[in-house]
Amino acid sequence: MSVGRRSSSFYKGFNSDNALDFSKRSSFDRDVMLERVYPGRLILPMLQHHGDECIPNVKIGETVAIGQCVGAPAPGTMAVPVHAGISGTVTAIRPIVLPDGRTSMSVFIEGDRKRTYHPTVRPRNNVNVSAATVMGIVRDAGIVGMGGEGIPAIVKINRAKKFKVKELLVNCLQSEPFADSDYLIIDEYADHVIMGAVALAGSCGVKIINILISKDRKKEITALRSAMERSFSMYSGYAFNFIFLKTRFPQGYYRMVARAVYGVNLEEGECLENRCRAVMFNCSTVYSCWNAIAESMPLVSRTVSISTEDGLLRNVVAPIGTPVSELLDNVSGFKGSSRIIVWGNALTGLQIDNPETTPIIKTTSGICLITDVQDINSPCISCGKCSDVCPVSIEPDKLYMLIKNGREKDAERLGAGKCIGCGACSYICPSYIKLSGVVADFAALKRRKGSYPYSAVGDSEWIDDLALLSADPVSSAESRKPVSDTITLPFEGWETE
Repeated sequence: MSVGRRSSSFYKGFNSDNALDFSKRSSFDRDVMLERVYPGRLILPMLQHHGDECIPNVKIGETVAIGQCVGAPAPGTMAVPVHAGISGTVTAIRPIVLPDGRTSMSVFIEGDRKRTYHPTVRPRNNVNVSAATVMGIVRDAGIVGMGGEGIPAIVKINRAKKFKVKELLVNCLQSEPFADSDYLIIDEYADHVIMGAVALAGSCGVKIINILISKDRKKEITALRSAMERSFSMYSGYAFNFIFLKTRFPQGYYRMVARAVYGVNLEEGECLENRCRAVMFNCSTVYSCWNAIAESMPLVSRTVSISTEDGLLRNVVAPIGTPVSELLDNVSGFKGSSRIIVWGNALTGLQIDNPETTPIIKTTSGICLITDVQDINSPCISCGKCSDVCPVSIEPDKLYMLIKNGREKDAERLGAGKCIGCGACSYICPSYIKLSGVVADFAALKRRKGSYPYSAVGDSEWIDDLALLSADPVSSAESRKPVSDTITLPFEGWETE
């Protein structure tokens, strides 16, 4: 096991010297970081990932349990199932509009406060499972990238196998101001992160596991290092490495990682798998994979950072589908707040108008409350600061004007599609122009039309025929296991608590 391969970083982006100083986040109050929210109802959109919408497979009036599949992909589509995080009764099935503009059919569940679990949710006695079984579990558990993009984990595994990647990257680079949810997972469940990484590495067919983390996160580095040492005898066939990166925003996006770690500038349509021969998973995603393997628990909850510009921070575990209003009402210090509610984190989030009907979804890592700021509407002074901090080297001020004036083809020609919506340009703009909102919306629209590198599913064998709709997902996955698959993940000696 090697440690600390190198220190890397992309250029541009920014480090703030004011209240957004990332190095000071660890001083926030963490005494209730494992606070759990038990909502009375859920709103479960069938589109919580990048890809196609699921189809509800429950009916109004039906009783559901925790872990039960309530939305299943149509055969051959790029989708993963959606599961209930509370037990109760389905009260409605109707479309809602998410803050990002997508319309999704949604299942409404009224909780019964009984916390009844579905029979398929049970600790797995034998976690010494094959790579093929891991793929089935990850797919059936509905696991997606929890860092923001929401790419189904099974799609990444398929692409990794297709391009014969050499390394698996665990993204521990949460760099947005006040966002702390990923670091909570590392602090509390470092062993599960490491075991999940090994499981995913085995399913992808790689032996090298690189942990990407900021060099300033001393506590998390120590936790991961200790977890590696405890598990090293079990995973002796795998090489663990730390890759330390400088603290900079936005550090964890896959294009920034390609530039920092491999010195590669990814073009539109390229991804880490085909250009760098590496596959990357967020640390919360990796943890969820292990939870699905060890406990048969699908992705039904996630950790959410709730913060204000004053630095007040709470990390809570909430069922996916929890309405934002119930989330805030159940967390100390936030009930009845009159501030603007941002769905997401401080720089990349979206303002929401109705927290009663806006739920937490699989990719929601934070909720930010900010004081209302009036639109100043100052004209652009052509200072160039937005271009200086843009991590993908586009010119936000010029693209903003082109899009506003209807010259979308010119904007696309100048690289508007590269925008990752990090918000750095809007943050740095002295005229307070909302550059990122306009350019990022344009880029997102282009990605939804199919130019995104993860549009192709790859091996569709693991997309349809959902095992969670049968009595035993593991047996179903094993029955489809290829004869040539002899990879066995080294889980001997691991015991559940």
